[in-house]
Amino acid sequence: MVMGMWGCSDIQTNNYRSKKTDSVVTKETAENVTIEYTDSGLLKAIIHSPVMVGVKNVQNPYIEMPKGIRADFLDEKGNVESYLVSEYGISYTEKKRIVVRRNVRVLNIKCEKLETEELVWDQAKGKIYTDKFVKITTPEQIITGEGMESDQSFSNWEILNVNGSINRKKNDTIPCDEPVVPRRSGNRRH
Repeated sequence: MVMGMWGCSDIQTNNYRSKKTDSVVTKETAENVTIEYTDSGLLKAIIHSPVMVGVKNVQNPYIEMPKGIRADFLDEKGNVESYLVSEYGISYTEKKRIVVRRNVRVLNIKCEKLETEELVWDQAKGKIYTDKFVKITTPEQIITGEGMESDQSFSNWEILNVNGSINRKKNDTIPCDEPVVPRRSGNRRH
């Protein structure tokens, strides 16, 4: 009987400690943060955020960017080939996945612009995707639909369920309404 009580007591203590350890959360906040992502020694993306909050716990650590995010995607030579901006972002570090929300825009060097309310960047696969409403504006047309998949540079994209398409007239040559490589403050230019 003493052995049985000891065993139960030990198991309950281990369960309690395990639950207690899993629920421990620490937060770290940083301002004006730049993170560089590399793959096989090559710089692939640079992420800028005015505020990052790192939340660490045993089960699901993440980094929240409550005041927005800008990600510059680079080619093999280190030149910006596209960028992404949004008003909110959250990075699941172990899953290598970033979800951005609210006024998401992606622009590439071909002057193609994606607008949506939520987008997922799968860093491991080098892809961006969404199942939400999207609007893609190109120099030739405006296309709307539900769902989109692309490489992370937004150079090879596909709308999964096209709702509509408006072709622009030949004389309707509208230049990019925003540059792919905007001017930045500071010494570093991307």
